[in-house]
Amino acid sequence: MIEYLTRQTRSFINAAIAPVEAAGTRFVGMLVGTAGFATLAVACLIGTVIFLSIALNLWLTQLAGPIIGALGAAGLYLFVALLSLILLSVRRAKSAAPPKKNLARALGAANNPEAARPEFSADIEATIAPFVAVLKEMGMKREEAAVRLAAEASKQIGPLTLVGLALAVGFLAQRSLDKPRKPD
Repeated sequence: MIEYLTRQTRSFINAAIAPVEAAGTRFVGMLVGTAGFATLAVACLIGTVIFLSIALNLWLTQLAGPIIGALGAAGLYLFVALLSLILLSVRRAKSAAPPKKNLARALGAANNPEAARPEFSADIEATIAPFVAVLKEMGMKREEAAVRLAAEASKQIGPLTLVGLALAVGFLAQRSLDKPRKPD
């Protein structure tokens, strides 16, 4: 009988986890494929820059001599580097000062956390729904209640506070587990 219940439990849990696992596998495959193509593109770009630099140096050497050719190629790279740094500083300056509208919305969300998290709450409900269904079918009322309670707590507390709370509880639990036990 225990083996039957174990098999049923595993099949219910596997059915609930299968969509998440499939999505993760697709994401990792896409990430690896994208990273591979990006690495190949960067390697080809580096090779192109090297060959263009050699060609520019040879061309300038024929026109003005070896010293002027080398200085001209170095000057081109200096110009590109300075232009990139200027564009980067302009972009950082634009992104560093948030618009006042978003700042006001963020302050309002900090004062009213319930208005800021409707999509967060919907995500939690969608995430735990398969697990709750499996627990309900198996008649595990206490576990179902614990999952629902944890979901409600995460809705009210928020994700960052929940992570901090989990770290603190984990630290305290580890400390209590590592205490030396007195022999009986």
